[in-house]
Amino acid sequence: SFHGYPKMREYQSPGEFEFIYDQVSRTGPFTRPIGAYTRLGDVHDLLLRSDDRFVVFGSGDEVQLEFDPASLPALPKGWKRDYFFFADGYEKDMDFYAAEGGFVNPLPFHRMSGYPYAETGPHDNVHINDLLNYDTRFFSGASSGSYRFRFSERAKRGF
Repeated sequence: SFHGYPKMREYQSPGEFEFIYDQVSRTGPFTRPIGAYTRLGDVHDLLLRSDDRFVVFGSGDEVQLEFDPASLPALPKGWKRDYFFFADGYEKDMDFYAAEGGFVNPLPFHRMSGYPYAETGPHDNVHINDLLNYDTRFFSGASSGSYRFRFSERAKRGF
């Protein structure tokens, strides 16, 4: 889903900051690489295995995961359970030194020899079907100055 851009709180030390998840702006200071992104909605099928089927999302987007911990064993008194989330994917940004940073494609894949790569990624029926049925949200970049960052009055009050 699209969540928005959480407010960033900066502290005195350089690079020390935190994002406040519940205080968001629908617009933000970030542009997106040009290309096809995964549609909003259920993407469960893309997340089942470590393979080359990916959810392509950009700044302001989020993937929400839910599970029922009811089948886990009870904890001894005073214990606290931590959860570990393992993600198998790639991050591609618009850094000046990133190969094709202004575009979503080419997408990385597990067997690539390096990046940027000369060989082509998977093009079987499953991956072509994913392109046609999942990656249906298109962004074509933005003109300079088209982004603004505003918090609603409600978000400023912290609720």
